[in-house]
Amino acid sequence: MWQRFQELLSPLGRLGKVFLVLLALHALAWLAQIAAGWTLPGWGLLKLSLYIFGFLLLSKLLRMGMSKMLWRVRNRMVMLFLFIGLVPLVLVAMLIGLAVYMLTGQAAVYMADSELQRRAARLEDAAEAVRESVLAAPGAAEPAAEAAVRRAAEGRAGLLAWIRAGERATVFPRGAELGEPQPALRGFRGIVRRGVGLYQLAQAGPPPVEVALLVPLSETYLAGLAPGLGRVSVVSLHPLAAGQANVGFTLSLGDSRFALDETVRSAPAEAPAQLPPARNFLDRPVTWFTLPFPPQRWRESDLEEPAILMIQTRPSAVYRLLFGQRFEVARGLTIAFLIVATLLLIVELLSLVIGVSITRTLTSSVRQLYDGTQKVDRGDFSSRIQVRGQDQLAELSQSFNHMTASIERLIEESKERERLASELAIAREVQEQLFPKAPPAMKNLEILGLCHAARMVSGDYYDFVKMADDRVALAIGDVAGKGISGALLMASIQSMLRTQLSAGGGGANGVWRYPTAKLVSQLNQQLYENTSPEKYATFFFGAFDDRHGLLTYTNAGHLPPIRIRNGEPRRLDVNGMVVGAFPFARYEQSEIDLEPGDLLVGFTDGVTEPENDFAEEFGEDRLVELLVRHWQRPLREISDAVVAAVNQWTGRPELQDDMTLLLARRR
Repeated sequence: MWQRFQELLSPLGRLGKVFLVLLALHALAWLAQIAAGWTLPGWGLLKLSLYIFGFLLLSKLLRMGMSKMLWRVRNRMVMLFLFIGLVPLVLVAMLIGLAVYMLTGQAAVYMADSELQRRAARLEDAAEAVRESVLAAPGAAEPAAEAAVRRAAEGRAGLLAWIRAGERATVFPRGAELGEPQPALRGFRGIVRRGVGLYQLAQAGPPPVEVALLVPLSETYLAGLAPGLGRVSVVSLHPLAAGQANVGFTLSLGDSRFALDETVRSAPAEAPAQLPPARNFLDRPVTWFTLPFPPQRWRESDLEEPAILMIQTRPSAVYRLLFGQRFEVARGLTIAFLIVATLLLIVELLSLVIGVSITRTLTSSVRQLYDGTQKVDRGDFSSRIQVRGQDQLAELSQSFNHMTASIERLIEESKERERLASELAIAREVQEQLFPKAPPAMKNLEILGLCHAARMVSGDYYDFVKMADDRVALAIGDVAGKGISGALLMASIQSMLRTQLSAGGGGANGVWRYPTAKLVSQLNQQLYENTSPEKYATFFFGAFDDRHGLLTYTNAGHLPPIRIRNGEPRRLDVNGMVVGAFPFARYEQSEIDLEPGDLLVGFTDGVTEPENDFAEEFGEDRLVELLVRHWQRPLREISDAVVAAVNQWTGRPELQDDMTLLLARRR
């Protein structure tokens, strides 16, 4: 027996013997501590030595076992197959599974978040509609607000509304304890925390009428973002103190730890949305979430906790929503496995064929590429290389064919662009003939108009027509759209306007008051009947009595012109909506006196809406300040100053929109 024991110890050598001695000493010391409570001196050192020699002995045994196992060539080939064939396949399968998991989660979050953003935009439109209803009924603000909120609440369960009109705030539904939002939420659209609940908020302003609409992020509301996707939750993150334990899921961000709370306390308890049924055993649940974001607070006293958008779904549900069709995942996987198995069986047979043919493939492909480049160098872009096989060289040949086809197509497109540019240049010349060639000579009125097109042709319009020695008509407009379509509509407006002006109007004696409202109404009706529904224009039309200095005008939704008298600006009225959009539109007319020295400036949004590098608009306030600073200068210098200021503001040579100015000064 002792001899047998020695035979077992001999392969371990002195390392094994030392380990056995240490193990025996450790066992004796452990028994002594249990029996008599006596601790062996150097107990800790003994345990450390035992662990070190045990690790070294285990490493030696593993090396001995591997050497013995790999002594046979068959075992070596098996091991080679495991590391070269099986392990990469397992890693690829794991990578594919991880990629499917990540793509499924990211796609699900994207669909839910996109729909949430779209609903926020629609809620903002509803808030703006409520505000417009209140503004349109100043004498009956509350009934108008209540009716508008009732319309906004359709399809939005639990909608809350806070409306301030002047100094009075109203809450809908009546009696709701909503409170007043903090000023920082003015104009905000997104997720807000009120109390312990989360809501989707859209606020429309500015004062004197402010409207805030809130929709609770309930289970039903979130489940409707992408029906059939799974469970969608907006989860609050409660900060955990150091050392504090949490029963549920814990999220660590830097040095902070958070506990997830999926409870939606802003709405009554609802049955949570369920995961779609699994299509097969690979259709596993996927949980994904966005990065934490800080919801705004309705009041300063509300909790300041981050939140995340979390999705619980399955890959089949995401693919069904993405592609709108039913996926037979199990059948597809079966076919894929059969194909892979077949390829593995024939790969060795193909190795010889591939080795023989690879040289021929390389040389023939390189020769074809060389011949093709020579033909391209001679200008023959119709040359194509014959593609054989499905390897990288074949892809290179296809890329060469795509390149030559693209160059050939680009040459044709370049010729077509040159032709279109020539036609656009002709159209620009024709349009320039439609604008007044020179302002009419009036005794007491100096007029100047200019239009700078953002493209080859412009959708802006200005005109002045001398109807008598002491009577002149002025017009400026902005057509919806730019380019050719805007230019055609601009030409139609000019034709209709001049046709109506040729019929005359107004009294023959005394102060001349042209019926501008009637003319604009007729123009609106003609545009509506002769153009498509989406075509419309803002339009300002004025008739000036040069003898008495009276300007009669109608402003159909255009930016109000500015009159400057003694350095004090005043904006003219807006008398109706845009022309060409609604046949039932009604227009009024206003009158204003122009005294000697008064400056009248009409302009389009191409002057006020250009943005700088920080997305800031030039704005009407800067325009008014510029006009007040230069109002006594000649009209040409004023227009040059405005154009130079706008170009300096944008910092770009090209215009963002058509820029049109109409200036008039009474002498």
